[in-house]
Amino acid sequence: MTDPHRRPLTVLRPRRSPRRTRSRIVGCVSAAALAVSALVALPPSAHAATARQVERLDRGLTSVHTGSGNLVSWRWLATDPNDVSFNVYRGTTRLNSSPVTASTNYFDAGGADSADYTVRAVVNGTEQAASASAVQFRAGYKDVPISPPAGGTAPGNSAYTYDANDASVGDLDGDGVLDLVLKWQPTNAKDNSQSGYTGNTVVDGIKLDGTRLWRVDLGRNIRSGAHYTQFQVYDYDGDGRAEVAMKTADGTRDGTGAVIGNSSADHRNSSGYVLSGPEYLTMFDGRTGKAMQSVDYVPGRGTVSSWGDTYGNRVDRFLAGTAYLDGARPSLIMARGYYTRTVIAAWDWRGGRVCGVGLGGVGGDGSAPMWREGKIGLIAREGFCPVRCAALLG
Repeated sequence: MTDPHRRPLTVLRPRRSPRRTRSRIVGCVSAAALAVSALVALPPSAHAATARQVERLDRGLTSVHTGSGNLVSWRWLATDPNDVSFNVYRGTTRLNSSPVTASTNYFDAGGADSADYTVRAVVNGTEQAASASAVQFRAGYKDVPISPPAGGTAPGNSAYTYDANDASVGDLDGDGVLDLVLKWQPTNAKDNSQSGYTGNTVVDGIKLDGTRLWRVDLGRNIRSGAHYTQFQVYDYDGDGRAEVAMKTADGTRDGTGAVIGNSSADHRNSSGYVLSGPEYLTMFDGRTGKAMQSVDYVPGRGTVSSWGDTYGNRVDRFLAGTAYLDGARPSLIMARGYYTRTVIAAWDWRGGRVCGVGLGGVGGDGSAPMWREGKIGLIAREGFCPVRCAALLG
């Protein structure tokens, strides 16, 4: 039976890349002008290792249909040797006369939209095992079925439904294929500058065929809006499955139905802001949505006015990212505050435990030329030294 509430999520076509280059940008929340920078501090004992932990992903083979054929593209893995080459197959027929060396794509002129493709790496002259079959983008994109949460009514008779909002990708179940993590935002969501109650923010883990792995309801004590929930999806401990990290509070319900903190607590004030009550950072299991550990969120709220206003605007503006701060293993970056004051913290997920590894911040006195301007973002990238990443804020 067709679910009338099931909507397709469009995955945009991959871009064609003329040559293979390894990106130096590891992860970012949003690109921004770097008016202010802050390097997250590391313990003195942290040293770059000889090998960087990488995600265990498959070739990510896709076939995008056009009017004249199919663009077949695949992933050059971090574990591939520099001189790797590739053979492309349609069914059992090899399409290229000699191994592909100058790109990670191949255009099959005249190929049908239903054609089945695989790719095989060639290492030291030896053809390796075939990849999984290509994901087909028959119309130039792929629709992924998604199911919105039920709407409701917030205090003040504020009715709402749900729209698909931010999304990220990661291999949630360890099969080598990237899955989706999708944030659902209620239609009565607010910018931090706006008062009013909102519906709950909901986050889903979804496979590309539309199978929903789990659903997390952040609850009434996490206000809904563009700045409140910044989640990260990455394999932080190297076990082959991505974790999902985000800020939580009393009443958050994980993917197994378990409640974090006090399920009956309501910390909203008369204007709909949440300016009191505990704040948590929770690491969720990517496969089940289970809350594996919750710790006090750092940087904490503290005194609301210390962030630049008294009503709850700047205190609850958040950013997040992922960076290889020691050059070897990924760390979670969480940032709080815009304009007047910003504090960032770094966390590791190791051995089933969340561990804080650094804290830094900047406070504005209005003297910097770009201070209090509005182009804000966080990006993690290499560039300050050969192998380590830095968190740049601005």
